[in-house]
Amino acid sequence: MNKYPAYQAQDISTSSPLRLVVRVYDVAIASCHRGDRSKLRAALTELIAALNFEDGGEIAPRLYRLYEYCMDQSVAGDLDEVRAILEGLREAWRTVAVAEAA
Repeated sequence: MNKYPAYQAQDISTSSPLRLVVRVYDVAIASCHRGDRSKLRAALTELIAALNFEDGGEIAPRLYRLYEYCMDQSVAGDLDEVRAILEGLREAWRTVAVAEAA
């Protein structure tokens, strides 16, 4: 019996929204490393869907443009550029998540 799916579901249900965003970045970055463009685009779609344009100030539209650019680059096949962008954004989100948890 594989208990990993149950553990993963529990971990997600108890995570803060910021930690969930970081996890989506992890999936997207790992997808770049593996060359899995389909999973990368799914992760980017999740990041776009999570944007809050009402309360996000100037950040939400800027992130939207970056995510759309990453989506375009994933179609074009430039996964190294996408990975580099996402790694920088992931680190920023991780820093905020750690500060929130403290």
